[in-house]
Amino acid sequence: MRVGGYGLAIGMLLLNIGCSEGIITQGPSDDPADYTVDTSLQYEVVVSEPRWVVPSDILPPDVEPMASNNNVDIIYHGDRLFLAWRSAPTHFASDQTQMIVMSSLDEGLSWDLEQTFALGSDVREPRFLSFEDQLHFLFFQGGVDPLAFEPQAIWRTHRQALGEWADLAKISDGSEVPWDLKVRNGRAYMTSYVGTHYQENPLIDVLFKESTDGLNWTHVGNQESVYTGGVSEVAFEFAADGSLWAVTRNEDGDATGYGSHVCFAAADALGSWDCGSESDPDRYDSPEMFRHGDDVYLLARRDVGGSFGPDGNLIAYSLRPKRTALYQLDLENRSVVHLMDLPGTGDTAFPSVQRRGPHSFLVANYTSDLAKPDITWVEGQIADEGTAIYLIQLDFVAQP
Repeated sequence: MRVGGYGLAIGMLLLNIGCSEGIITQGPSDDPADYTVDTSLQYEVVVSEPRWVVPSDILPPDVEPMASNNNVDIIYHGDRLFLAWRSAPTHFASDQTQMIVMSSLDEGLSWDLEQTFALGSDVREPRFLSFEDQLHFLFFQGGVDPLAFEPQAIWRTHRQALGEWADLAKISDGSEVPWDLKVRNGRAYMTSYVGTHYQENPLIDVLFKESTDGLNWTHVGNQESVYTGGVSEVAFEFAADGSLWAVTRNEDGDATGYGSHVCFAAADALGSWDCGSESDPDRYDSPEMFRHGDDVYLLARRDVGGSFGPDGNLIAYSLRPKRTALYQLDLENRSVVHLMDLPGTGDTAFPSVQRRGPHSFLVANYTSDLAKPDITWVEGQIADEGTAIYLIQLDFVAQP
């Protein structure tokens, strides 16, 4: 894909990110408990213009991305911003797929290549974890059949120096897939899922784990599964009172229907999730959550022109346009409220968010060509120009 197809020049967008709170010299905390937000005020969300990263002329010379660039994750660690993404010939599984990791000292105006992982099969779901002064990196290995979902293992490594990473270590065989990782209140938490995803009579377990060292994980509250049914991807965030909120993607369907759930767990029972008896028919793919003050937000794919439930028609879903959107959780009613669309069309939405300060968040995401807003999800997945990755900034501006 040529970045020029978006009608945006990188030179016009320099310093969009970093201008409101200055260039970051040390990695800021991502934990909302480390910030003070005046919750008596109303805030407006201001969104920067996108700054294109992949492909672009700011990439290291030895990085040559393929057409499809997606599954992106970012994190601040030390004095650098890290970005990892999946690059492949198409959206679908391939033996040519690579997982590329870069870092930047200047908020993404220039990049250094850290590492490229190629296993001769598909690799997806990159997940950074900055914990106890060490940067961990996890991803899962899939198969090579473009029409199948075939998770093989979860791999882990950690950074030793610029461009130097430990040998990959396999931490899980079989069908477990990592999803959301966060450090909250001095502890690392992770959601993952395991089971017969995309198979006949699917049965999937959602796992919620915790770690005190970033290496060894145990089930929160000794609950081996916090949800069993058709749910796979689950994002989570903690409220100010320590309770847990989560948004699921119920794509495979179960007794609650198809679509999604808003789940809750009390602070003293984080392994006991209440997800309700019925699914919201709207489906939120690739969910990512964060908190500003008392407000909990969701970034996810938006299905334009229809709901996935109650029948879970994947063909109809694939033939509708998509967007990336910002939502807010209505905690009282346990529902999801659409706030605004962010840059995204066609094959889009794998947002990653990192906090930069009390009121500022950096978001990485991918999309098909923004000049084609009405193409369907499947058209974006098979388009010759592929997909590109950008950075934007969300600022919460207090209103008078």
